[in-house]
Amino acid sequence: MQAGDLVTYAFQRPRWRKGESVSVGLVVETGKYTGNADVKVLWHGTTEAVTQKSGHLSLVDDSLTT
Repeated sequence: MQAGDLVTYAFQRPRWRKGESVSVGLVVETGKYTGNADVKVLWHGTTEAVTQKSGHLSLVDDSLTT
């Protein structure tokens, strides 16, 4: 993942495919953070970026939209 990527939580992929509501965020920074987190994500509806583990996230890409 890199800055500018749109992401959702990996466990929400099935909900996305069904057309149900999911959380969507924008990766704003990558690096090493406390608790083995490696990306900062600005989630829809929030004003501060949150550190996340990229292993828990999934890119919003063609595999979700087709």
